[in-house]
Amino acid sequence: MHTIQTNLIVQTGQRYLAMDPFTPLAARELVVDRLVRDDLGLLHVVMLDLEGREISMFAEQVDAAIEAGMLVAAEETMKALA
Repeated sequence: MHTIQTNLIVQTGQRYLAMDPFTPLAARELVVDRLVRDDLGLLHVVMLDLEGREISMFAEQVDAAIEAGMLVAAEETMKALA
């Protein structure tokens, strides 16, 4: 079985900010809750927003969002604001 490889460096507990200006503020901060591999071997990243909603994305989608600057590590954002 061939599985898609990713460069994912996301770990549980990490915080990210969604850079979409149209996203409500409470939904912009996301915390990685868990990483789940499905029956097909695909890796999913499950994140929680500040209101407790779950957002599940394929790991490749998270990689692409980070590379495109749509998801930024909260620590990096705090350093940039300081």
